[in-house]
Amino acid sequence: MVKKLIICLCLLMISACGLENFQNSDLPDTRRLDAIRVGDTKEKVLRVLGTPNYQSDPKEGIGDVIFYAQAKKSSRIFFDPEVTERVIHVYTFDTKGVLTDKKLLTLADGNKVTYDTDITKVGGKELSVLEQLAENFGRYNAGGQDSTVRH
Repeated sequence: MVKKLIICLCLLMISACGLENFQNSDLPDTRRLDAIRVGDTKEKVLRVLGTPNYQSDPKEGIGDVIFYAQAKKSSRIFFDPEVTERVIHVYTFDTKGVLTDKKLLTLADGNKVTYDTDITKVGGKELSVLEQLAENFGRYNAGGQDSTVRH
């Protein structure tokens, strides 16, 4: 009896660690995306598609570009989430605000990036736990008042 109870509890715990799917952002519906043509103005694109996920700053030197993006991820148990689907609509405008190019990028178009885990040390004093406690002694949340001011 105890053995069956332990097996049931283990199965219940494992089932709680199942696959979790989540999505970042939403794309405009297909009908609105298809309504955009090369030669349309930026105002029309923004009016039809709404606020983009990202809009470049002309100072960045890449021209006037807006992006509408969506990513779907899945995660199992304690592993890092894995991107399972990515769709990015890229609209490029000339200096007069006329659409010159539109692209559809997917997960297959992306680059795999290996992150460097090395840490760059920054200037400043690194405090030990005891030093941090001593420095923070007497500082507390004083009900909306500045807690760094001692009375």
